[in-house]
Amino acid sequence: MPDAITHANPGDKIRNLRVNRGLTQEELAHASGLSLAVVRKIEQGGTARMETYHALGTALGVVTVTFVQPGPPEPVLDGPNEMVLAPIRAAVAPAMDLRGQPMYGTADADELSLRRLEDAVSALGAIYHSNRYDDLATLLPPLILSAQHHVTHLDGDPSQPAALRLRSDASNLAARYLIQVRAHDLALIAIQSAQRDALAIGDMQLAGAAISVQAWAMMRQGRFREVMELCLHAAEMIEPRMSSATPTELEAWGWLLARASAAAVRNNQPVEAEEYANLAGMAGARMGREHKRSAGRSFGPLTAALIKTENAMVSGEPGKAVALYEALPKGVGKTDSSTWNRALLDAARANIRIGDVTRATEIMTNLRRQAPQWLRYQQLGRDATRELVATAKRKLSTDQKALVDFFSLTD
Repeated sequence: MPDAITHANPGDKIRNLRVNRGLTQEELAHASGLSLAVVRKIEQGGTARMETYHALGTALGVVTVTFVQPGPPEPVLDGPNEMVLAPIRAAVAPAMDLRGQPMYGTADADELSLRRLEDAVSALGAIYHSNRYDDLATLLPPLILSAQHHVTHLDGDPSQPAALRLRSDASNLAARYLIQVRAHDLALIAIQSAQRDALAIGDMQLAGAAISVQAWAMMRQGRFREVMELCLHAAEMIEPRMSSATPTELEAWGWLLARASAAAVRNNQPVEAEEYANLAGMAGARMGREHKRSAGRSFGPLTAALIKTENAMVSGEPGKAVALYEALPKGVGKTDSSTWNRALLDAARANIRIGDVTRATEIMTNLRRQAPQWLRYQQLGRDATRELVATAKRKLSTDQKALVDFFSLTD
């Protein structure tokens, strides 16, 4: 994963493992695909990103979390995101009064309309999948508050389960947005609320969908083993009968296995990652086409195939990733934009690493033009641009310079 990790002396463990295996720093650097300077820095107490620990774990034959040790976090000053996220924070995690009641205010209390709420959830789902994150920051708080009031004021009414379902969808959407802007702890609060609502109405597929988003947030925090256990337990509970399963049932089950596979490959467990990816592929094949829920998330044969493409990149096999990308199933519909954009980013990085800088530049340029709000939040996009610039053998092209400017890469 791209996030920086600051742990209590992972360098000591790396050095001990290296010495026990009879490797020099130069040999470890070569085996892991890292520079000697990076290996030296980490062994001397420096910090690294999760993907760097993954590469070292692969070279040393241990799971990634070997290097994840509890330790006191470094003090961090509040950034500009704290103020930007204040309204959605108040909606997702409101203040509690002395009676233990959340203080939501009175919006929508006197004019309830489940149809209008459903239309709003659907509209914001479309906005999320068109990568208009600036709009979501403004529109999500009132949507969540409206959902809260519908649930509260329909207490005891036969239509309350419908309100709970819509609140679950709204919280799910908020969580996915918060993950994109790296507010992972707040995303977990939102998605666990979505899960509670799903369980309250007995919708196990909706609850399973919430689990897969929860797993996404946890993976961003480097909690790979927890993600595997969480998703496999949930997948076992909701495993559908293939001969009669609905697309919604297959989607929920398939996404859980996709998350388990992603966690396994990042934790240097390739056999398990392949097994879970194959099971997710079986769900996608059974669906025949991509299936979208009301909030816009998709699963099907294309999404399932992209799991293996991403896993190949995480495993350091760019040639395999390019081959898998070129062999993606056709005529089965489109996956959701977030999943597809991430696949394009992986394709760009894979092409850089096999030496096709022209193709990588083309993919990155299209992403910059078509999904700029999404791309600007992607650390892997920034890293890919750095790698692209370093790999380019000639003077930077106009498109490459535009990418440098887009990410403000001045160093």
